[in-house]
Amino acid sequence: MKNHDRETAQPVSDHRQTVRVGFVGGGKGCYELLKLFDSYRPKHLDVAIVGVADPVRDAIGRLYAEQHGIPVYDDLHQLLSCEVDLVIELTGNDDVLQEIFRSKAEKTKVLDHLGALFLWEIIAVLEEKIHLENRVSTLDTMSAVGEMAYSLTHRLRNPLMAAGGIVRKCMTRTDVPHSVRRRLKKVARALQEMEEVVSDICDVVRPLKPHFKLVDLNLFFEEFCKSAALESRFVHATFSCDIEENLPEVYIDPSLMRQALWHLLENCFEASPEGKAVIHLQVELCYDAILIQMRDEGPGFTSISPDLALHPFVTTRPGQMGMGLTLCRQIVLEHGGDMELSTASGKGVNVILKLPLHFTPPRSSSRA
Repeated sequence: MKNHDRETAQPVSDHRQTVRVGFVGGGKGCYELLKLFDSYRPKHLDVAIVGVADPVRDAIGRLYAEQHGIPVYDDLHQLLSCEVDLVIELTGNDDVLQEIFRSKAEKTKVLDHLGALFLWEIIAVLEEKIHLENRVSTLDTMSAVGEMAYSLTHRLRNPLMAAGGIVRKCMTRTDVPHSVRRRLKKVARALQEMEEVVSDICDVVRPLKPHFKLVDLNLFFEEFCKSAALESRFVHATFSCDIEENLPEVYIDPSLMRQALWHLLENCFEASPEGKAVIHLQVELCYDAILIQMRDEGPGFTSISPDLALHPFVTTRPGQMGMGLTLCRQIVLEHGGDMELSTASGKGVNVILKLPLHFTPPRSSSRA
């Protein structure tokens, strides 16, 4: 290229076409597509989601849209009254499809549920790619935390235990004045809290080594919901659940999954004003995965982002280490799934666990 050409050459502009997309049907297919567009940026299009129409207000796709600030409608005509370039029909109902064609603007294109089926294979590939990238990032973070925990364990745990033992022994001496014993009690409590901090860190970085068993998910969630409802009454909270019928038998580690769910439930209790916690658990089969949603009606995240809340040592509660959600996500990752948080100001936090269906014992991904 000549010098003159170099001087006058201009960079190629990014001519990305903006496409305003609306979804009719806020169920599982809508949820999968919204998640994809939320995490993946198309190379040649700017996709703007203008709304989701579904009369079922607790449909998983509609709930996800609402949590992410996407307009939701009870009637498809409300959606079609917006400026929409493409309507994706996901109900599988031919009558609904015909109503869309009758009511839409002339320039609006329609992708019916049969055409949408061709997207699922692409979605599955992209989701797997995104999942693996996120998993590598998470494992890198946990590896760094693990190195620190190793140092803390060997340099702090033994001296702390020794110091605590000496203090407690001194407290039992009859010649120690009451005022001194009272101060020693404070020291012992502080040492115990430090031991618990070290223990919490070790719980997160220690390989979990899950023991997978064939579990009837209907019985598993029935037992959990009974216990959760009972615990909720003790703390004057309201707990409700919506469990899809005829869930399959799959391989999970029931002890670890129960631990993860209890961590989430306790977080909901602590995040809500005393006596005003409202928690809802929803479980449903979503193609080749189980979706577990737990949401509360607390204040949501105000000082940190939902993604940051999953990182170790990040917490909004004084005196806490911020390990609970990290441990929950690690348990879900060990099952080959993923975990995400979403929140809307004043509308609480929505936690979604997505577990793949394992009909044979999966290989554990724990680090050695």
